This record gives sequence, C-alpha cells and structure tokens, in this order.
Amino acid sequence: MPSTARRSIFLLASALIGFLGCASEPPQPDRAESVRSRIGQVVDADTGQPIVGALVLDVFYLWPKRGFGNFPVSKVFRDSGEALSDQDGRFTLTGPFDDRSWWTDGIYIFKAGYGPWRFKGQTDTGPGVESWLKNTWEQFTTTGAVIELRPLRTQDERLKYIDRHWDPADRLEPGFQRPTPFWPHYFFDVPADRLSRFQQAIDAERANLGLVPRRLDGHRQPR
Repeated sequence: MPSTARRSIFLLASALIGFLGCASEPPQPDRAESVRSRIGQVVDADTGQPIVGALVLDVFYLWPKRGFGNFPVSKVFRDSGEALSDQDGRFTLTGPFDDRSWWTDGIYIFKAGYGPWRFKGQTDTGPGVESWLKNTWEQFTTTGAVIELRPLRTQDERLKYIDRHWDPADRLEPGFQRPTPFWPHYFFDVPADRLSRFQQAIDAERANLGLVPRRLDGHRQPR
C-alpha cells in the first residue's frame, strides 16, 4: 500500500476515534448555570381568558460535547418540574437555567380541549426571532410571560391532536408548533414516571372522545 494511502487511512481513523471519544463524554452542567423560576400565565389564544388547571411540564436537558466536525449528538434527560395553572391561569416552577435554556428546555402543556402553545406575540419566521425568544425567556424566568393555548375548535381537531396528528394541509396560526403528544420524539427521553400526570390527563381526554388509553412514548432510556 502506498505511504500516502496509509497516511490517509491513519488520519481518518484518528479523526473517527476523536469524534467517538468526544461525543461519548458525559454531559456536564454549564458552569454559568443558576436556578430560576419559570413564571407564566396560561390563557386562551382566542379570548385571552385565563385557563385553570393546565398541566405544565418543563424538562431540563443536558447536551453532550459535540465530536469531530461539530456533528450533533442527542440531548440527555436531566430532570423535570411540573405545575398546574391556578384560577388566574398562573403557574411557577423552578429548575436549572443558563443562557441556552431558551432552546434546550422542553416545555409541554396540556389542557383538555386545547392544542399547542406559544408565547404571546410569538411568530415562526422573520428577522429577530431568536433575539425575541431570548428576551421573552428572560421575562419568563424573571417577571413572567403570557402563554397562549390554541383551542381545538372542532371534534375533528380534538381527535387529530389526541390521536391522529395534524394533516399536512392543516394550517396553524403563527408560533404554534405541529407536534402532538404522540408525535415521534415529542417527549424525548423523559422517563415514564415523570409522565404519569400527563398520561392520566391524556387518557381522560381520550376516554371522553371514546378512545382507548395509549401509552406516551417518552421512556427511551433508563434513568
């Protein structure tokens, strides 16, 4: 084998070893991490009225260091916090916070008859979206932010959200995400015991709609 070929193979093998070794390092919290509350008021997106009894689950993830070439690696479940909105639609829960929490936290909200959520004023596209989200998260973790739940306006929408998923032709208002509770990877790596209240609430809604219970597919790794 020519020396140049042997050298190329050696360099490639070294790169792969470096990538695999780096990507397998256990994730660590950010050194600048603090603890902050998430303070919100859940309201109906159509009427602006407070929603009582909305279940809010905030999942805190860690991200392993990226390997050679900055290839992405999977996030890892760390912990979670849960709260119910009160008679004014307000809730507070506490957890780790750093300057990446605005996109590393996983926030899931469920109330029978409602679908996806968004921060008030949130849009999907346009310049400054990232900056807007960072500023909104600063409010969310200090003075509080308003969260809008989209009402499911027909029986068909309720069935889609709780069982069948949205159709490709369905158009949601700006800022509302299309994933539903049974969408693949919706509850990424959340252990089953941390989904028990969510599971009960969704099973109750499915029973109201004449559907059988269905397990939430969040438990992808042992804790």
